[in-house]
Amino acid sequence: RTWPKAGIGQAGCNIGEDVWELFCKEHNIEKNGRRTWPKAGSDEKTKSPVQEEEDNTFRSFFSDTHAASPQYVPRAVFVDTDPSTRNEMLTGNKRDLFHPESILGYKQDCKNIFFEGRHMASDAGFKIKEDVMDRIRLTVDLCGNLQGFFVFHSFGGGTGSGLGTEVLHALHDAFDKKVIFQPVIYPSNQFSSSIVEPYNCIFSTYFMRDVVDVSLMLDNQAAYKVCENKLNIKQPTFDHVNRLIAQCISSCTTSLRFETQLSSTLVEIVTNIVPTQHYRYPIVSLAPVRSCDKQNHETFVEEEIVTELFESKNVLCDVTHLKQNRYLSAVVLLRGIASQHKDRKQGQDEEVEKNVEANHVIHALHKLKDGTHRSPLKFVPWITSGFKVGLVGIPPCKVDDDVWMAKTERNGAMLGNSTAVRQLFVRQYCKFLKLFYRRAYVWQFLESTGEIEAFYDAREGVREIIGHYEELLRECVRSENAKYDGNTILQLSGETALLEGTAAQGGS
Repeated sequence: RTWPKAGIGQAGCNIGEDVWELFCKEHNIEKNGRRTWPKAGSDEKTKSPVQEEEDNTFRSFFSDTHAASPQYVPRAVFVDTDPSTRNEMLTGNKRDLFHPESILGYKQDCKNIFFEGRHMASDAGFKIKEDVMDRIRLTVDLCGNLQGFFVFHSFGGGTGSGLGTEVLHALHDAFDKKVIFQPVIYPSNQFSSSIVEPYNCIFSTYFMRDVVDVSLMLDNQAAYKVCENKLNIKQPTFDHVNRLIAQCISSCTTSLRFETQLSSTLVEIVTNIVPTQHYRYPIVSLAPVRSCDKQNHETFVEEEIVTELFESKNVLCDVTHLKQNRYLSAVVLLRGIASQHKDRKQGQDEEVEKNVEANHVIHALHKLKDGTHRSPLKFVPWITSGFKVGLVGIPPCKVDDDVWMAKTERNGAMLGNSTAVRQLFVRQYCKFLKLFYRRAYVWQFLESTGEIEAFYDAREGVREIIGHYEELLRECVRSENAKYDGNTILQLSGETALLEGTAAQGGS
């Protein structure tokens, strides 16, 4: 099962590069594409070369040259209209890892304008979309069993939004039966790289709503907060943020790259987390995230990890009041070993590893849902279970020069389909309205082959997305109030449409 990856724009290329760096570390692949194995006595826990070659699951993301000493090449395509990104990748320390023809760069950027990116994608002078699709088809030709695609990009810039829209539509048309998994950097509430971000974001959200199966909602502001509060980094940089996101992507893809105890492939994730196409925007969290000076003071057992995954301070997008909102579904993906113990065999003590057990994870999830001293997790009333669990018995790792994040024998990621994600859309929608009311900067979009009707269409389309979540929350209000004989247990409050409890027996 193979999953090619595409990075579009500067953000998509930078995050994709860090993801591949971590993948290489996990599969003992050097920066030149050659495989090595830890020496005897090393702390690295890994399989022998023979076992690794027999278990070829890592080839979901790597192809090899079939030589006597093969080189493993990431199944990846990178594109940015700014030439500096390509130049940095071709001259950086991973220049021998990626196929040079799969790193595409051009001589004119998109000026942070959505329609400029769309125009350059199809313009006869550039033909960027055609070039990208040719490289993707060549990558697919080397895939034995194509399952789908990962596409990394940002909604705030011109290349990630405009060119990304055209590439995703082309992927959907050419491979309509395959899953498209979209880790997307959504514009932050406070950290903005461009004044016209709300325009680009609303256009991207509207034009991509029908061509992607799952959009993982990430934003830099939340990731910065995690770096500051959890890793004690006073002034986080994009390197810190991208490596944090890479750890999250790694945890989401372990079942594709390693033998699984409890399978949770991306196709299964889509099946379980997307009830209808309207609700395909899960939030993502990662735990444990700790600085190195705290790693010896905590145990990180399964129950602690599961509990942290559902706390807002571990979520990598800027949403609040998670306990007051409702989940439609949640996918919990854990990896690592639970414990080590001495096993006496033939008079000798042998260290035996014990994998994370499914029943411990499921028990922890039900404990969260039922509630103890914590506020219980709340799902929409017509969902009875709500959880999908995936387990892999391979410990997480980190790249060699990551001196901030503590090493742990286990970690987890959570993809939660929560009504809280509506807050992201509402913020950017309000910013869009404020700019568009004054027609601020509209002329630049019109000069880049845009049409004024597109502004009205995008506005109504995103308002419809927000409306679906509002209606879902109203149904929760009606259903949960009816459960208590018409008493007002829940009410809709504020522009983020939070559910607030007004009675102790109902919770909120």
